[in-house]
Amino acid sequence: MGRNVEVSGRQAAAGVRLLLLVGATFGCGVCVDATAEDTEFIAVRNGKRLTSGQIACRRVAVGIVDDYKPSIALLPDGEILLCMFSGRRLEDGKVAEQTVLYRSADGGKTWSERETPDIAGREPSLSVTKRGTVLITTHLLGQDVRNKEGYTHSYIHRSEDRGKTWISTRIEPTGFRPRVTGLTTRNVLEMADGTLLVGVSEHGIKQCRSYVWRSDDDGRTWGTRQLSRFAEVPADYPYTLFGEAHLWQARSGKLYAILRVGAGNSWPLSGTTDPGNNDQSERMIVYSSVDEGETWSQVRDLGSYGQMYMSILRLGEERLLLTYTQRAIVTPLGVRGALGQESADGFEFDLTQDQIMIDTKTPVGVASGGGFGPTLLLSDGTLVTSYTYRDAENRKHAEVVRWRLPAWK
Repeated sequence: MGRNVEVSGRQAAAGVRLLLLVGATFGCGVCVDATAEDTEFIAVRNGKRLTSGQIACRRVAVGIVDDYKPSIALLPDGEILLCMFSGRRLEDGKVAEQTVLYRSADGGKTWSERETPDIAGREPSLSVTKRGTVLITTHLLGQDVRNKEGYTHSYIHRSEDRGKTWISTRIEPTGFRPRVTGLTTRNVLEMADGTLLVGVSEHGIKQCRSYVWRSDDDGRTWGTRQLSRFAEVPADYPYTLFGEAHLWQARSGKLYAILRVGAGNSWPLSGTTDPGNNDQSERMIVYSSVDEGETWSQVRDLGSYGQMYMSILRLGEERLLLTYTQRAIVTPLGVRGALGQESADGFEFDLTQDQIMIDTKTPVGVASGGGFGPTLLLSDGTLVTSYTYRDAENRKHAEVVRWRLPAWK
């Protein structure tokens, strides 16, 4: 979702000026890196369970300059699908933004030509079901030339043929107030019983409403639309709750949502003040639900300011990897990883130790350059993480990095 200072759903709703991508970005590009060795390294800070201070890796460029905010997912046969978006400014304040796709059949070493599917919206985020159905959540800015309504709203795009053709569902509950921006969770969660769940919240008004949508047919239809209630939200909090959240289910069946909250110091960590006081300095907080998303209880804060775009990966043997972005406040900016432990009823992460500095390419002094993720686990144990960074001229570049976690305590 866009809550960054460039082009964000939140800022679009507030009427903040867009800083759009420059240049012709709808061409094709082929990214090939078939012979490179693992000669680069990922630094590890404050190691405790990881005893080595660095992890060998291999970085592969994907796409063209100004492709932005990647998301990756693994198809059942092992092909990696990667999506991003790019855009350009038009006359009369309008914009044209385009989702782009790339594919890799060799674990991220080489990538296909650029694909431009006919789907609406920005900041596409991928999910793949066990059946191989591909789902992309997006939100369409009010200024976009495809938007006939004039206000930001969201979609789930669904493909049964590996992303070749798409059917789109607009995600806007009937309980939403008229013409209010609606933003979704980044992932669509496939639960243990095979049903799919996505969250959607109003944004930009006080006491925003939230809903969970459920599908019993692999995303063809979304028949159950349940109002969700979150406890301990600051009075008159004006921002989305489910927007850009990450959904996860414990083995016990309990649901978790890691939320991104706190723009403009509206939900600070206890006893502190947001040091950035804008949407890039937001933070993460964990909620849980035992009634399939109808009510949500606060569990704990997660990490500190400037951290967002989170996702949890199961590594096996009850071990977890949290991928997240240090978006502001603490340099270097970029994607980081944290080790975690899974229990039958939940998870634990300590973001102060074993900080895996997956992406640190954005130079100090260049704002909001890095991040996004998530990380995939391939069948041979290789991890693949996607990210974008900015160079000193403020241009955006996309890469994936192939790496392996060493043994840890």
